[in-house]
Formats: sequence, structure tokens, C-alpha cells
Amino acid sequence: MRRAGMDVELGLALKVTDKDGRVISRQGRRKCHSFVQGWNWALSAQFLGQSQPSPPNGPVKDTSGVNRNLRTCGNPFRCNAGAGATSYGIRVGTSTQAVSISDYALIAPVAEGTGSGQMEHQAQTFTWIGVVGNICSFKTERVIVNNSGAQINLREAAIYMSVFYYPTAGTYIMACRDLISQNVPNGGSITVTYTWRIIA
Repeated sequence: MRRAGMDVELGLALKVTDKDGRVISRQGRRKCHSFVQGWNWALSAQFLGQSQPSPPNGPVKDTSGVNRNLRTCGNPFRCNAGAGATSYGIRVGTSTQAVSISDYALIAPVAEGTGSGQMEHQAQTFTWIGVVGNICSFKTERVIVNNSGAQINLREAAIYMSVFYYPTAGTYIMACRDLISQNVPNGGSITVTYTWRIIA
């Protein structure tokens, strides 16, 4: 029996295709336990107008490892990255290091490109919010293509999002990080799908 009250869930699904577009691996949506502190920092900043700067509550590290005091901005949580953009949006990496609440970036992120160990990031897409019964949800996904000349073994995935820090500058915060296990052949691709669900 599910406990009373509202649940907020983040789900992750993965699909790998070969160079001919055939699906060679698929992991259906699984519940994540992967929100890191950056998510709540960004959420709190929107509620309060700015984040609390005094230790032990702050500041929070952006994806470059720089301490930031976040503030309210007009486009919080933005992660609709275009093709080739890697400063925000869904990202993948190759590290197997366990997830920690203090993680602020992927441990070994895959760079954009077609060189050794690199992948080409396509534009991130979203579905409109849908309501079915007591569940309200939406999805975001990104296709990332391997034209590096060799197989790439992916072991982590994340969402980077755009935020503001005091007084008016922009930066990027990691919202979540998940361990995965997907090998993407040369010429193939991985589709990473995150689903947010609120269950009344």
C-alpha cells in the first residue's frame, strides 16, 4: 500500500541503437533516487527570492565547482539545450563513482564532438504535461550520438539546468545524477529520457 500524501518522482529510461537505427539495448523507466543538493538550492532560491549564503546552508557549487549564491530568475530550471550545447540539458559520462548528495557535476562528462571519447548532443525535447487519474507528468529526452570511431561505455547521466546567481549573472547547476550501464557502439546513439511525476 502506498503511503498517504503526495509523491514526487523522477524516472529514467534509456535506449541504445546501432548505426542502422536498430535498438540493441533498452532500460524501461525506473524510479530514480538521484536528486542532488543543487536541485533544492535552485527550488529554494525561487521560493525565497535568493538562497541563504551563510554556512552551513550555502553557498552551492555550480557545475564548474564555483560557489554561488543563487537568486530568483525569469527562466529557472531551464534545460532545453539545443544541438551541441553541453553547459545545460541532459548529459552523460563514464564514471562509476557512487552518487552523493554533494555532487555538483558529472564525474567524467562526455564532451561534445566526434573525437575520441566524444559524442554529439542533439537538441533536447519535451512533452506537454499530461494528467491521468491522480498522476500529473511530463518527459524530457535527449539523443546523444557516438561518431567517435569506437564504442563508448556510459556509466552516469545527469540534468544540468540554467540558474542565476547574485546579483544578475547566469550559471548552471546539476539537478540530479544517476548511475547507468549502457555501451554505445560507434555510429550508434543513446536516448536518455527523464520523467517527472506528481502523484496525488
